[in-house]
Amino acid sequence: MVGCIGVLAVFSIGDMVVYNRRKRAIYFEEQEIEQARILALARNAALEGTASPAQKALVEGIAEEEAAMEQKKAERKLHSRILWWLHGDWKEEKALKEQRRLAVQDFQKLETENGSVTQAIKDARINSGFPLKDGATPIGGPLDQAAADATSTAKETGKGWLGWMVGGKKSE
Repeated sequence: MVGCIGVLAVFSIGDMVVYNRRKRAIYFEEQEIEQARILALARNAALEGTASPAQKALVEGIAEEEAAMEQKKAERKLHSRILWWLHGDWKEEKALKEQRRLAVQDFQKLETENGSVTQAIKDARINSGFPLKDGATPIGGPLDQAAADATSTAKETGKGWLGWMVGGKKSE
């Protein structure tokens, strides 16, 4: 009897896995068809000159990706294929590091020009009129204050997880 149940369970699980893989493949195929249809509509609209800004951005982005792929294929001659195989995408890593460094520099420049974001948030909270707890950081609205009061009273008078067995408070 147990053997029959085990066989039935294994068969059922296997059937579910196969079914889910089949449905996933169908779903991804439908998504690819839908994306291809959207791209075709965007390309046709761009050729006709009636494309929306989103369609223009989509067509330009796809064109840039295709150009980058063609450039990668052109760069990967035999010697670069061997290097790529041995060391991975080392050229791409250098370019990504450079882009990240430039992005961080731009962000730091904007932050120093405009002041820090966290300081701006603190200033906005202070100027909003909410009272400060301990004079350092602002508390939120009335619900936040009520929650803070409730947690502080629970800490003072609460018994802890096993307090019902012992009968003592947390602080004892």
